[in-house]
Amino acid sequence: MSGKEKGGGKVRAGTEYSGHNRFLPYVLNRVTNRLNADFQAALRQRGMTLTHWRVLAFLEETDGLGVSALADYTVTDQSTLSRALQQMERRGLVERRASTADNRFVEVHITALGRTLFAEIIPLALQLRDRALAGLADADRDRLLDLLSHILVNLQR
Repeated sequence: MSGKEKGGGKVRAGTEYSGHNRFLPYVLNRVTNRLNADFQAALRQRGMTLTHWRVLAFLEETDGLGVSALADYTVTDQSTLSRALQQMERRGLVERRASTADNRFVEVHITALGRTLFAEIIPLALQLRDRALAGLADADRDRLLDLLSHILVNLQR
């Protein structure tokens, strides 16, 4: 196979692949995995999963979301989310109620205990964020988030 050497492997001539350390999906995956691994250790100490945290975070911001919207926001399939919600209900962190506008629609609400747990964990999340963004100017941090948001919009089309 013809190609030029790149990082010990062969890459076909004419491609724009400059190695895995410059390949966006790989780099984003590594960053996400590293952020999640550190954060999951802190969550496990509180008997929580990343899905539990995401549910609390979105409900803290917008209480009373429907299960479908919550699944979309937390990037969790509905069956996994349903199991997580059952666990969280048993712990008193959330409650599911029929919508006052439409009884067929179920809303998920954060409880006082859920808000307390969220408030306990948010400093850890912010410390992790600050560690990840250390050394970046505020303008670069803002630009990074703008660029990632733009990429997300592109991929949702």
